Amino acid sequence: MTATNPEKIVNVFIPCGMDMFSPNVANSTLSLIEKLGFTPFYNENQTCCGRRFYMEGKMDYARELGDKLMSEFDPKHPIVVPSSACVGFIRKYYKKLLENTHVPMDLKLFTDNIFEISDFIVNQLGITKLNNYFNQRVFYFKSCSARNLYRYNNAPEVLLQNTAGLEFLSDSDMNMCCSANGNFALASPETANKMLEQIVTKIYSMGAQYITSTDIHCLQYIDAYIQENDIGLEVIHLVDIYNATAPTK
Repeated sequence: MTATNPEKIVNVFIPCGMDMFSPNVANSTLSLIEKLGFTPFYNENQTCCGRRFYMEGKMDYARELGDKLMSEFDPKHPIVVPSSACVGFIRKYYKKLLENTHVPMDLKLFTDNIFEISDFIVNQLGITKLNNYFNQRVFYFKSCSARNLYRYNNAPEVLLQNTAGLEFLSDSDMNMCCSANGNFALASPETANKMLEQIVTKIYSMGAQYITSTDIHCLQYIDAYIQENDIGLEVIHLVDIYNATAPTK
């Protein structure tokens, strides 16, 4: 499980919601990049990709954050992100959002060289097994962004199914949104809560111990429902599983 060039730099962008509320995932991301044989570059000035502002129609703020992010990394090196939502937004919307502030060649280089971390590992490096260990029953919740915005085949499923000790659970019929995106949950709290109830009830009935996903905002929102209703489930980001090792004897 070693990259061909152990000195190669990989840029690491950590989404703002993760950086503020789940810093352990950021630490796992940096650790995993090093295990893969790369040197992670984390720019301490990074903040936000602008996705939330764009969704709320605040284009000036979104553009300002997009310009800032593009100035913080050298896109000649891969940019790896533990989030399909952020990368999907950047790939789909940056070319239009930033067309008046960046030349097309620079925008294309940046958007072509940014990857969700599972996609980077499986489809860019060709690694399908990380020699990690997680002895739990885990349900993989495929977020809306993973299904519809950043489509990278089945990279998360491949890595989870090749995790030692892990019992992989999924449901191809579960196409519901976690309701965490945009202002939906604020505008329609009863509907959002009902959607969460259906998701969590189905996963709990399958005997899962953990719920995982590519997107921290979904996990945070699902976790809030679990905690409020005292349900015997836990959430964990994919990267924490990828970085987990067997306990020493």
